[in-house]
Amino acid sequence: MASLSLKHIYKVYDGGVKAVNDFCMEIEDKEFIVFVGPSGCGKSTTLRMIAGLEEITAGELMIGDEVVNDVEPKDRNIAMVFQNYALYPHMTVRENMAFALRLRKDLSEEEIMARVDEAAKKLDIAQFLDRKPRALSGGQRQRVSLGRAIVRSPKVFLLDEPLSNLDAKLRAQMRTEISKLHKQLATTFIYVTHDQVEAMTMGTRIVVMKLGVVQQIDTPKNLYDYPGNKFVAGFIGTPQMNFFDATLRKVGDEVEITFANDRKVLVPAECLVKAQSKYFDGETVVTLGIRPEDVHYDDEFVAAHPKTALDTSVGIIEALGSESIVYCELDPNSDSISDSGTRLVLKVDPRIQLSVDQPIKVALDPTRIHLFDHDTEVSIMPRVPAVNLLQGKVKGGKVDFGGIKFDLPKALALSDGEYQFAIPSDAFRFDGQGANEEIAEGDPKHTVPFDEVPEKYRKKAFVGAICPLPHSEFAHEVPGGALSVEVKGVETIGKTKLLRFDFGGAPVFAIGNQDFRDDLKKINTDIDWKKVSVAGGEELPALNLFNVLSAKMDKERTGKKDFNFGINVEGKIFYCTEYVQQKLFNAAGRKAFDIRLDVDFDPYSVKLAEDGISAVIDSIVDYGAESFAVCKVGDKIVNVYLREGDNVSAGDSVFLALDVSAVGIVEADRGIRII
Repeated sequence: MASLSLKHIYKVYDGGVKAVNDFCMEIEDKEFIVFVGPSGCGKSTTLRMIAGLEEITAGELMIGDEVVNDVEPKDRNIAMVFQNYALYPHMTVRENMAFALRLRKDLSEEEIMARVDEAAKKLDIAQFLDRKPRALSGGQRQRVSLGRAIVRSPKVFLLDEPLSNLDAKLRAQMRTEISKLHKQLATTFIYVTHDQVEAMTMGTRIVVMKLGVVQQIDTPKNLYDYPGNKFVAGFIGTPQMNFFDATLRKVGDEVEITFANDRKVLVPAECLVKAQSKYFDGETVVTLGIRPEDVHYDDEFVAAHPKTALDTSVGIIEALGSESIVYCELDPNSDSISDSGTRLVLKVDPRIQLSVDQPIKVALDPTRIHLFDHDTEVSIMPRVPAVNLLQGKVKGGKVDFGGIKFDLPKALALSDGEYQFAIPSDAFRFDGQGANEEIAEGDPKHTVPFDEVPEKYRKKAFVGAICPLPHSEFAHEVPGGALSVEVKGVETIGKTKLLRFDFGGAPVFAIGNQDFRDDLKKINTDIDWKKVSVAGGEELPALNLFNVLSAKMDKERTGKKDFNFGINVEGKIFYCTEYVQQKLFNAAGRKAFDIRLDVDFDPYSVKLAEDGISAVIDSIVDYGAESFAVCKVGDKIVNVYLREGDNVSAGDSVFLALDVSAVGIVEADRGIRII
């Protein structure tokens, strides 16, 4: 049994076509993971890269504790079940199932037959062992294909659309069989399908892909209830979600939604509490989404929700037995039942008698409304809001958010007046939070191997290269909370706690520690002001936490076949850690020395030093508990966290040392992330 780790996996074909783009995922042991998406989204390519049948362009694939990028498929201890069964037609079922075991040469014939018989019993195909594939039905052949995988006792099962060739009834039966098999074998399954019903009924987690890019990874229920964007919302669910162009306007404690031929509904503002206030101006167009099952026709629900009730008429009825799908038109002047922007689809009880052109009244469930940005198509009501937009009144160096007052740092020295503050949900700091990290001695991520350069090779050696400073020298502490605030709610989202405060009636969301109690009532907090941007009479951007410098990989000879390796960042060479060397060579091989690189790092992974990259301090920004030097490296800006004893000022020339073990590296020309 094994876990899998996919870090920055790319598949790039000739011409720069990215079939899979920066795929990152941690798969735990015994999970049932489903890759789902439309044809051409990269799901099968990703599966084939895991199997070793497709070469990984860049990135790191680990099965268990082993990096398997260069490991042959036969040595990865995985088994794959193909869409077309891939059985040998001239062999019996028994011979097909035993074939891979006989190739291993380490099992006796008795052991092989015992494994085959055991797998056949599990799959209920023992009576077919002496038949050939042509004498079996599609479902029976698929069981044989599964049996051939089971007998190998692999760490991971890979299944590439195994049910697509079966009829609907058999697919439903085989879905159940595969789910039961997963529980029996207690191993990791990765399953590819374009059928979202299979994905929803089988997976512990689902990966939704589009054009080679992961759109969202979550449990089936969370994908359904909390889609991250319009694509996921429309792809998951049958029939697909209703979408309308809409505008929002705050009316007291309610929000007026205008959509579909100027229809208006009122929903409690609490239902849309995670949406940013900038969308409630009555003019910004958003996309309103509502699932067909959340549009109700029954009299009791309609009577209880008069403010979301709509008059419409029946266009088409699809009677499916267990339910009826009703297509309605919200524009009385339209006779189209196509996806016209005014079409409304709902599910009703099949026992309800409806007829075409019958006028009906329906009501939307206000708690099940989804909203998406019209241009980016990203949800504006995410489970974890990215940013809080707050109106604050500044006076005498303090900002007042509806009665909650914070001291402003010198970096945000604003004139008295009203401003809008954009405060990310991860910008709230609490007592007890730290940034300590244990470093295992000898860990290749932090180990820098280099040899003395003999005299005979000095001409081929680096000039002025330096060994990077230890990772521990870049350690820093996160200041705790200073102001006590009331907690209005705590929501557990995976391993995250989402805290809600109210600042003068405005909802504020903050990401907290996973060990926070659900019944938390008060907490000490402060704002990490470097992450905050301000708009109004004065515009102040947040501090850039993403520094980028140009780089390339170099080598120096230390023997006939021995080399030291370094990364040349803006003319300064730092000896590479084992980890960086391995990543660069895995991604580019010998071409690693020919490609342009971008090195990115945060302000805590760079420091002032006696030697390093030449820079000039442009300014010092003081955020109270933390100060940063804004440095110029050529035409680039690098923000550097100032540690105790860093007595510098604007105009000073300095040297910058990087925490090489903490940098990210991107192949600049193709935009492929290596680390």
